[in-house]
Amino acid sequence: MKTKLKISIDNLYTVFKKYCVDSTKLRASSCPCCVTDEEIKEIVGKPLERLSEEELGHFSRSAISTFGTIEDYKHFLPRILECMQYPNTDLLFDFTCFEKLNYAEWETWPFEEQKAIESYFETLWCTVINDENTTGDQVEGVMSIILKYGYLDRALLEWSKSNTSKSTFCIIEGILNGFNFEVNDNDYDIMFKWLTSHTIKSKIEDMYFKTNDKELANKIAIVYTILENKWEVTFY
Repeated sequence: MKTKLKISIDNLYTVFKKYCVDSTKLRASSCPCCVTDEEIKEIVGKPLERLSEEELGHFSRSAISTFGTIEDYKHFLPRILECMQYPNTDLLFDFTCFEKLNYAEWETWPFEEQKAIESYFETLWCTVINDENTTGDQVEGVMSIILKYGYLDRALLEWSKSNTSKSTFCIIEGILNGFNFEVNDNDYDIMFKWLTSHTIKSKIEDMYFKTNDKELANKIAIVYTILENKWEVTFY
């Protein structure tokens, strides 16, 4: 049975399959100083779904500005997004750093393309936040994407519903050490209200009573005090 994440990835390939790439045109629309013929041959010469993160790295960072057109970017986008699900991927952080979706004004794209992207991001978030083996970096990386291209309220609702200890631990570590994603004033207010809600304090309290780790229990007690007193929380 296919997972929801796999279904959303398949949908990306279906929606964007009409965009084809041609090596000659890609060469003509790419900077001759920044992009080599070998790089073009490498990404055009393989089936899209077999391209690696490393092979797509330069294109994903330089697309549209110095490497191809918006149509070329749309061709490779399903595979770029698919690669973001893998552990320890740099694409997860490059994606928000280089902002190619906003650069390409993706919110003006056809409706089905926008919905396919939004659906993937939401499904990726749900997968990450409900996986006991997820890492704090993955949670913060996908949250950065949600803040730029998704819906924060939906993401926080899913986080509230998650029953994994890792999802709660990420909250504890974020409050103690700062969350590694940026928020604007409005998002800060939403996040702070959510963090200090009864739901989140109850999740943290529940972990406190279940743990036998004295060091963790001490951290949780500090975090609970911060939330109970509504002290400031840091985002980087």
